[in-house]
Amino acid sequence: MRLRIAYTKIEDARYIAHLDLTRVFERAIRRAGISMSYSEGFNPRPKISFGFALAVGTEGEREYVDVDLQREIDLGEVLARVQEQLPPGIRLLQGRALDQGAKSLMAVLNAASYRMRVPMALPIQAERLHEGVEDWLGREHVTYSRYTKKGPTDKDIRPWIKRLEAKIQGDEIIFDLEVEMGNSGSVRPEEVLESLRKLENLPLDLEGLQVIRTGVHVSYEGGKKSPLDEREA
Repeated sequence: MRLRIAYTKIEDARYIAHLDLTRVFERAIRRAGISMSYSEGFNPRPKISFGFALAVGTEGEREYVDVDLQREIDLGEVLARVQEQLPPGIRLLQGRALDQGAKSLMAVLNAASYRMRVPMALPIQAERLHEGVEDWLGREHVTYSRYTKKGPTDKDIRPWIKRLEAKIQGDEIIFDLEVEMGNSGSVRPEEVLESLRKLENLPLDLEGLQVIRTGVHVSYEGGKKSPLDEREA
């Protein structure tokens, strides 16, 4: 039985590293008394797979995990028993059984949405904010230098951006961002804000930045769907 489950990773759970998340779910399922399927070979591993990794410290409002079980069991019972064993901040939202031939999460997910809250370093008018965002979106190329083990690497991050909106709320700016994702990479939310500050001279205090990934999606033809949608699995 293959299950696809939507869950939150918020509050203190946002500090659980992606590699540790497998162990968290494996331990919770085992303590719930549910038998998982394992890979074959000299080092069998539980058949648990996730979508794109969430950066440590970033909350996720709707993440997904696929789990293979040894036998069929009532979905509601699985969710209830596993939930009791999970740490605070990881809450199971929804799930469904998949066909054995269903594509993996990494094969179907290709977009993510974020909400970012960032303090203003200096006061700014709404008109100036919207002008800066529109000017940034109007650029054909936006080059960003990433620092890797091999040194700085320039990357054009503009093609990855599907949507970017901003509004002022008190002394903060709220950004809503949607990006493409794929095997060749994506763009990090902080990279977008750093380029906005640099290229459009927006007064963003990035040291106070808070990022929430509000969802990961199957996106095509201008729309987006949940990987729990049967037509997308």
